[in-house]
Amino acid sequence: MSISIHDYFENIVWEGLFDDQEPVWAVLEKNVKENWLEKNLTPNASAIETQDGLVTKYQKVRVPRGTFEIYPGAFIKDTQIEISEGCIIESGAFLAGPTLLGPQTIIRQGAYVRGGVITASDCVIGHATEVKSSIFFTGAKAAHFAYVGDSVLGQHVNLGAGTKISNLKITETPIVILAEGKEFKTGLRKFGAILGDGVQTGCNSVLNPGTILGKGSMVYPASAPKAGVYKAKSIIR
Repeated sequence: MSISIHDYFENIVWEGLFDDQEPVWAVLEKNVKENWLEKNLTPNASAIETQDGLVTKYQKVRVPRGTFEIYPGAFIKDTQIEISEGCIIESGAFLAGPTLLGPQTIIRQGAYVRGGVITASDCVIGHATEVKSSIFFTGAKAAHFAYVGDSVLGQHVNLGAGTKISNLKITETPIVILAEGKEFKTGLRKFGAILGDGVQTGCNSVLNPGTILGKGSMVYPASAPKAGVYKAKSIIR
């Protein structure tokens, strides 16, 4: 089974973020996302009026291509955050940088965005969902009670309520991937999941560290797929 990024994702909208010559998980290596953000981020969180980071009133903030909305009770930890047009940041959301939120992304009440986060357009980070050091392609959604750490969610991926993407093995040893008849030592101790375009997970599923799901795969509710590479359209019960 291939480990090329193009076997998992179409419509890569971020120039220079992914390396065609590297395995799909290379983007999760230390500082790759952060270095890309440092070069490409145009921070605008300083335009939000806060009291020591706390948003105290509803605001519609103008950005180059339109406006975004932010509600009282949201918390902005630092200014290394770019929020695009059409975004909605609801009350109780916590945002840390560096973070890039693409157009029409919704950060719902109680969401915790810890930094190193990049979204394309029309994404959802929902209620009681924690996301750190992860990438969301267009239309990817982690809408309810999810944890997403050190992961990549392809186009229109949907995580059922309570989905947890574990990113650190209990043994705290680096992730090893078996693919293409080889053993790949990733060197990564923190490696959640790579979810190809159109992957769906059922409620309360748990993805073990180093899980790589091909396009259109489905994980049944309350399932816990083992780490490894799964071909496109896999059904995991």
